[in-house]
Amino acid sequence: MKTINTFYEDFNNLSEFVKNNRNILFSHENSAVLVQVFSGQCDQEFLERLLVEITELVPDALILGTTTSGEIMNGQVTGLKTVLSFSIFKQTILNAGFFPKENQNDFELGLEIASTLGRGEAKLLILFATGGTINSNSVLKGIESVCPRLPVAGGIAGYNALDCFVSCNDQITSCGVVGVVLEGQNLKVSCYSHLGWQPIGKEMTITKVDGLRVYTIDNIPAYQVYRKYLGLERNENFLNVVEYPLVVNRHGSLMARTPETYYEDDSIAFASELVEGEKVRLSFGDVGMISEAIVSLCQEIRQYPAESIFVYSCECRRGFLQELSKIETEPLQEIANTSGFFTFGEFYHNENINQLLNATMTVVVLAETVGKVVEHTATIGEEYSSEDYNFPKDRIVARSTGVLKALTHLINAVTDELVTANEKLEYIGLHDSLSGLYNRAFFEQEIKRLETEECPVGIIVCDLDCLKLVNDTLGHSFGDQMIRTAANIIIESCRKEDIVARIGGDEFAILVTNTTSSVLKDISKRLVDKAAKYRRIQPENVLYLSVGFALKTTDEAKSLVDAFKIADANMYSHKVINKQYAQKEILGRLTCVNNAERDIITEKTNHTMTE
Repeated sequence: MKTINTFYEDFNNLSEFVKNNRNILFSHENSAVLVQVFSGQCDQEFLERLLVEITELVPDALILGTTTSGEIMNGQVTGLKTVLSFSIFKQTILNAGFFPKENQNDFELGLEIASTLGRGEAKLLILFATGGTINSNSVLKGIESVCPRLPVAGGIAGYNALDCFVSCNDQITSCGVVGVVLEGQNLKVSCYSHLGWQPIGKEMTITKVDGLRVYTIDNIPAYQVYRKYLGLERNENFLNVVEYPLVVNRHGSLMARTPETYYEDDSIAFASELVEGEKVRLSFGDVGMISEAIVSLCQEIRQYPAESIFVYSCECRRGFLQELSKIETEPLQEIANTSGFFTFGEFYHNENINQLLNATMTVVVLAETVGKVVEHTATIGEEYSSEDYNFPKDRIVARSTGVLKALTHLINAVTDELVTANEKLEYIGLHDSLSGLYNRAFFEQEIKRLETEECPVGIIVCDLDCLKLVNDTLGHSFGDQMIRTAANIIIESCRKEDIVARIGGDEFAILVTNTTSSVLKDISKRLVDKAAKYRRIQPENVLYLSVGFALKTTDEAKSLVDAFKIADANMYSHKVINKQYAQKEILGRLTCVNNAERDIITEKTNHTMTE
C-alpha cells in the first residue's frame, strides 16, 4: 500500500494532482483507494462540493471525512486547511458506513456499526464521530460488545466554527458517525498511543458527577478548582483550560480527561467520563516527556513494516505545543507518509477494550508488505503559515496567550516552595553574599545589555581604601563590616533605578542610566561626603572611598567597556591623591582603637586578679 497527500485549494489544483498521480491511483493492481478528508473549514456547502469533486476525479475511491481542529500532512501541522489523504491498497478490501444519530441511543448506535462493519476478517475500524450530541464512549462500548477484538481508531470531529461534520462518500452529517473497515489477510495493523502530560499538585476526589458533567471536585465547584490553580477570571475564555486536563489512574495507566463545556453553575462537562469517588490531579504538557515518547515510539515502529501512518491526536496537544507540534509528527514522516487530524477525543483499542482518550496522540501504522521492514520513502512537507491564506481566525492558535498565562499560574500555584527555592538560588547567583549588592557576573551581564541602548549611560567606580590594612590590623570581621557600611552608603547615594554591584574585594561599581556628567559628578560627591559624615559620627570608623566616573557616548568612551576603563583610571587618580592623607588618618584611628582595646583587656585582667 501507499499513501499520497495534498492540500485542497480548488478543483483545478486537485485535478492536476490526480493527473500527476494517475499511475498510482488508477493502477489495475489496486484493490481499493481510501480518501480521508481532514478539513479545517467547517462549512457544509464547501464540504458537499468537495465530496462531489473527489468522486468525479476518482470515482472508485471510498471517501471518509471529518472537520478538524488542525491538520497533519507529511509531518507538518496546519490549521484551517483541507488535507486530502489518498491511501492506495493492493491486497485490502474496504467497506464503509454512514450512521446518522436518529432515535437509537448511543450504545445502540455502536451495535448498529458493529453489525454492519464488524466482519470476521476485519483488521481495523476507522471511525469519525461528531461531538456534543453523541456520547462516543457509549458508541465504542456498543462496538466492543459485538467485536471485542476489532481495533478501533479515529476520533471526534474538531471544529473552528459552531458546527462540526463527518462524511462518507456523498453523505454528510453534523450528528452521527462514519466509519470504514479494512479487511485483508496480509494487512498489518499496529496501534500506538502516548500521553506526555505530567500530573501536578495534590490529589483530588470527584465528589459529584452526572454523566460527562462534573459538578464538584473535593466538594468545590469544578470550574472554581480550575480558577484557583490557573488564575482565571470568571469571564475569561473557558478554552484556556482545555490544555490542562484532569488525569486519573486506571488499570495502572494514566488517562486524561479534557474539559469541554462550562456551565453557569461552575460545573464542567468533560470530553470523557469521570466516576464519582475517582482520584484525579491536574496536569500539564511536559515537552521533555513528549519528546522522549515520540523517540521511543519511532524506534518501536521501525522494527516492523510501515507503509502508511495515520495520526489522530488531541487538539489540546496542538494548543499547548503550538509551533512545536511538529516535534511529534516530523519523526513519523521520516518512517512513512503521514496524515491525520487534531480531534476532540481519540479512539483507541487495547487488550479487547475500546477507549475514548483525551489529550493523547494515537498512531496507526499500516503495511501490506509482511515479513520485512519497508525502507523509508517519505519526505517531509514544506512548512505552512496560516497568514498565507485568507481563512478565518484559527481558534487554536489564538489560545496561545491564554494557555501560557494559565500554565504560568498553575505552576506558581502548586509549586510555590519550588519557585521560592529557585528564586533564592537565582538571587545567590546574581548577588554578593556579604554586601547584598549585585555581583560582578550580573554587572557584566548588564553592561552587555545596556551596550545596545541608545540612552546615555554612566559608570561610577568606588574603591574602599586601605581594606587590606584594616583586615590585617583589626581582623576580617571589622573589614566585613566596613564593606557592608560602604554598600549602604553607596545605595543611599544612588537613585532607585541605578545598578549597584560589588565587583571585587574592595571595589564597587554603579551603572547610571539616562544620565549626564553633572549627575555622575553629584553622585560621586555624595559618596565622598557621606563617607566623611559617617567618620565624624562614628569616630572609630575608618571608611574612606576613592571615586571615579565616566559617561558613555563621549569621544573618549564610545562603549561601556571604554567608560568602565576611564572611570577605573579616574578612581585610581583620586586614590593616589588621597592615599597618604587617608592612610595617615586610618593608622591614627587604628592606634586609638588598639589603645582602647588594650585598656579594656588590662581592666579585665586586673579585675580577674583581684577576684
